Amino acid sequence: MLSFALVGAIGCMHASARDELMLTMSCVLDREGEPLRVVWVSCVARDACLRIHILHQFREGDLVRVEGDIEQRRRQVGELAYHSLGFVIRSIERLAPTTRSAVS
Repeated sequence: MLSFALVGAIGCMHASARDELMLTMSCVLDREGEPLRVVWVSCVARDACLRIHILHQFREGDLVRVEGDIEQRRRQVGELAYHSLGFVIRSIERLAPTTRSAVS
């Protein structure tokens, strides 16, 4: 299974389904030789305990580190196959804001 780790500011949180909590985060993308830019990444929390923890402990604007699994999905529509990736949160922690990584 593929995994990911992101550091960014929580932009919004909403229930995307009855048993899912979606976090949209703004993250700084720093590629060598290219200018810094902000990207928005959506991640989903499916574990019930993790969803409750996020709802009670975190707010929009909090700087966090999120780790989890990358879920590969394939959907067939007629003769066309669509492939997509989903980011499923396993853990989240609050970070102290810093000048470079705090993105609003």
